[in-house]
Amino acid sequence: MASVHLLIVAELLRRGALPEKDLYESVRRAVESVGGELTRNEFLKALMTLELRGYVRVEGARRIVQLVKSPAPSG
Repeated sequence: MASVHLLIVAELLRRGALPEKDLYESVRRAVESVGGELTRNEFLKALMTLELRGYVRVEGARRIVQLVKSPAPSG
């Protein structure tokens, strides 16, 4: 499942904020291109994990997913 997390973050870095549906399709195609399979539930679980850990934010009725910008290090 860790690779799905990385694929989600990589896709958001590459394309910026995306509707959840578009992000799922992109990540699903990437997983299928290497012979894997990604269900909607697996994707949502990975996305929720990333959101709970503070890496992404899902906002609004259209469920736009975006990376969370970390604060600049102090000192």
